[in-house]
Amino acid sequence: MTIEQEIPRTGDATAIRPLSANEEFMCIFDRGDDLGVFGPRGIVLAGWRIHGQLDLTSVQLALNDVVARHEVLRTSIVRGTDTPHARIHPPCPVDLTVVDLPPAAGEDDRERRAHEFLNEIDRTGRLGATKMPLLQATLGRFDDDDAVLVFVTNHLVSDGWSMHVIMRDFAICYATRRGLPAPELPVMRQYGEYAGWQQEARNSESADIAREYWQDQLAGANALTLPTDRPRRLDVPPVYAVYRFLLDRELTGAASSLADSLHSSPFMVLFACFNLFLHRRTGQTDIATPIVTFGRTEPGFEHTVGALFNFLPIRTDLSGCANFADLVHRTRGALLEAYSYELPFNDIIAKSAPELMRSPTMNVNSVGTAFEISQVPPELGAEEGIGDIRYTALRRRLISDVDTSEIPDGNLWDFDLDPSGDLVGVVKYNSLDFDQSTIIAMVDEYRELLRASLKSPDSALPQ
Repeated sequence: MTIEQEIPRTGDATAIRPLSANEEFMCIFDRGDDLGVFGPRGIVLAGWRIHGQLDLTSVQLALNDVVARHEVLRTSIVRGTDTPHARIHPPCPVDLTVVDLPPAAGEDDRERRAHEFLNEIDRTGRLGATKMPLLQATLGRFDDDDAVLVFVTNHLVSDGWSMHVIMRDFAICYATRRGLPAPELPVMRQYGEYAGWQQEARNSESADIAREYWQDQLAGANALTLPTDRPRRLDVPPVYAVYRFLLDRELTGAASSLADSLHSSPFMVLFACFNLFLHRRTGQTDIATPIVTFGRTEPGFEHTVGALFNFLPIRTDLSGCANFADLVHRTRGALLEAYSYELPFNDIIAKSAPELMRSPTMNVNSVGTAFEISQVPPELGAEEGIGDIRYTALRRRLISDVDTSEIPDGNLWDFDLDPSGDLVGVVKYNSLDFDQSTIIAMVDEYRELLRASLKSPDSALPQ
């Protein structure tokens, strides 16, 4: 029987499947239904400006179509058993909230207000992992022809890439419901098929080779952590905040130019500078810190909604690097090796040293930090539209906030390449661990290190 045949597609409430490696990893952080990854603050959200008059009945039906199409949006994880597993529920209606936005004078004011609206939902949004479906929508209207549509999902069933898949599928379903010309929905594979593919891949000979690689690569490594401003309060819920900032086009262009000259990618250059930043902050030359990959390396899953992201612990030795160009080469080598031996993170740490397996929560005076560049699919409909609407993602998010959705633990540095050419950055952190002033100082230090390194990549590394 093939994997495709094994995956239930009927919406039968008794349909179950094994967990993916990502779901197994999330279960490590299980703090019950009210806190942590299964709690109502473990959400992912994204927003779009919508131009075109919206028929609310068709909006609701199209949202329901998306939930019927993607089983993961109506899948719960059954814990508290000898073998945790996923249960697929029948399709059910999406909660849709419609609000009128305050008047705004001109397009710039509307764009700013749209981002403020997105932050408001990030601050107040709640969607626990047991409430079906695991998709909510809020439509904020400036007028009959201009609106903001925000989707909220639980992080157990989606990631940043998935949110754009959901929007594209919604737009196609909406046009179809309206009887208007629309592209065909692409053929896609369910997240349960991804879980099945992962399980097969984990039992392969190449996976055994990769496990041995990671055991050797991480032997004696210590996961690098940054000291917090105060001892961590593990007995109270975290209060996550975001600090948003910009790396302008000049800096982004210089990073791309250096990457080209060193046969690297801009991500490799940015991550090399992050290694340098961690070295400056800790004095360590043996840097082991995770990056977040988008996990869609197997063909056929680019249209799948689900938590496909993965963590890879990248170990880079800075000792002996004469200059920043040397550090980029060394970082490039570490990344390329890691990509070629990629395994689910929990498989990696199962074979690595005990020091690396320790969760940052084991240390009340420091936390781990992950680094990523967001990857999103091409945005269909932004220019030509689908049916009678056009939509554009609200990606240039520059408004910081002191209360936002949560991540499992630690800090997360994320960059998104804005269509204008700027890099939009965000640091998400627990404000019970860090003052915002400390995070701002970190970002300023990173920016200045990057600027100096790009200006003189052959000069000695700053100490």
